[in-house]
Amino acid sequence: MTCRRSTLVSACLACLILASAPAAHAGASIFAGVNFPTGDFNEGAKTGWALGGYYTWDLLPLVDVGATVAYNDFSLGLSGIPDLDEAFGTSFNAWEVEALGQVNVLIFKAFLGLGLANYTGIDADGSDKRKTKFAWQVGLAAEFFILEARLGYHQINTDASSPNWVALTLGLTF
Repeated sequence: MTCRRSTLVSACLACLILASAPAAHAGASIFAGVNFPTGDFNEGAKTGWALGGYYTWDLLPLVDVGATVAYNDFSLGLSGIPDLDEAFGTSFNAWEVEALGQVNVLIFKAFLGLGLANYTGIDADGSDKRKTKFAWQVGLAAEFFILEARLGYHQINTDASSPNWVALTLGLTF
């Protein structure tokens, strides 16, 4: 009998917590976080950082659309990967500007961003040049009151390689 009662009490408490949390909704957020390089990019890039924000509008009761802008920065070591060294030199930074779609369920969000990234590349003469290519991101977020934690996978399709990373960010929502 005690097991049933504790299960019932636990279920009621979980429902109260979920009901008291604000539902995911359209709005704005500013965020900062840590970027962890993955794939071949991980062999030359060190852990980086991100700073950005987004704004969304309600499209349907559970779907928001909007735009996101983020700045990502990484230091690169001598990777031993010729394509990576030739393409980016000793650092990689990128501005991402993407259309954003979100599906909201309770306090959780699944998101997809598609757009462009303007990143630093190295030209044949060795000079830094800004280049723009297709970029995308996909991930999950959880919002509790005014705080939002996001875990996302990012990729930029460049000429030489495709830098990709996992970003863990914390933000304030408005």
